[in-house]
Amino acid sequence: MRRPLTLLLTTLGALALAWQHTALARAAIHRDAPSTTGRAATRAGSDTVLWMEMRNVDLHINRKNAMRVRSLRGQVLTKPGAVAWLDDPASFRIRATSGVVALDGDAITSLLNEVAFNYPGAPITNLRVTIENGSVVQRGTLHKGVALPFQMWSVPVLQPDGRLRLHPDRLKILGVNGLALMHALGLHMDRMMDLGKAHGASVQGDDIYLDPLQIIPPPVVEGKLAAVRVEGAFLVQEFARTPDDSIFGTFVVADSGSRNFVYFRGGSLRFGRLTMTDTDLLIHDVDERDPLDLYFAEYNRQLVAGHTGNLPNLGLRTWMVDYGKLETVSLEKTFSRR
Repeated sequence: MRRPLTLLLTTLGALALAWQHTALARAAIHRDAPSTTGRAATRAGSDTVLWMEMRNVDLHINRKNAMRVRSLRGQVLTKPGAVAWLDDPASFRIRATSGVVALDGDAITSLLNEVAFNYPGAPITNLRVTIENGSVVQRGTLHKGVALPFQMWSVPVLQPDGRLRLHPDRLKILGVNGLALMHALGLHMDRMMDLGKAHGASVQGDDIYLDPLQIIPPPVVEGKLAAVRVEGAFLVQEFARTPDDSIFGTFVVADSGSRNFVYFRGGSLRFGRLTMTDTDLLIHDVDERDPLDLYFAEYNRQLVAGHTGNLPNLGLRTWMVDYGKLETVSLEKTFSRR
């Protein structure tokens, strides 16, 4: 009887020791759980969020004019349950985490005429904007009972709410000093023009206020502007950097060596008939001697003119032809087939 009893006790002791080691191991895992789980949660959260980075991209606002994106990084947002679709820029918006974009006078002209003042009875028509000697110069027709040609010089000043204040440093109406004429009649700019129906524009006293993010066509860009300045022929807008910007260079890393690109990482993205999950899509520039000239409304034509390659990890790399060079490429392909 002693031998079976001894064997039983030995077995029970071994089981107890094994259970103790298991308990200690579990305790150790439990102690380490916060950091490990945190890293997993961060990675999982990054994978479900779609991020986008642009660098050296001329992003078209219409067929003729583009916003010069020197850099733009941010989160791609959609309505709940929806997937961002490149074919429809209105299907998503970009919450900027950092970036610098620039607009020339022609682009600002298009935005003001086609978005801000594009409604029946608008008090300003035939507007043309140029950037001269550090000032934004507006030339157009002011409608106040009669058509009044005007010219206005102002330096944009960023306001705490993100709007730009354009105070007329000089104003000519019918070729004379407009400010002196208005003030002599007891008038101010807000009595000369009613911007109640304008989109992203308002007037108070003699000052015109523009919300630059409200007049940009889809995809809408959200964020806080940190600075606005005139550089040569461009109005430059710089976005404030947010803590989420740290995702770039860690989880979101575009291929090294690429200078002009649009990169999507994480989350889901639809383009054409395809939907990509855990997205890893890099849009390269076929010719990097100048910025990538991208028009979302025509991106498929640009893609067809270029080429595409898959990565071993199922990532996708595309090389697009600049929008402004499509006709040249089409002619070259036509003659090469003959």
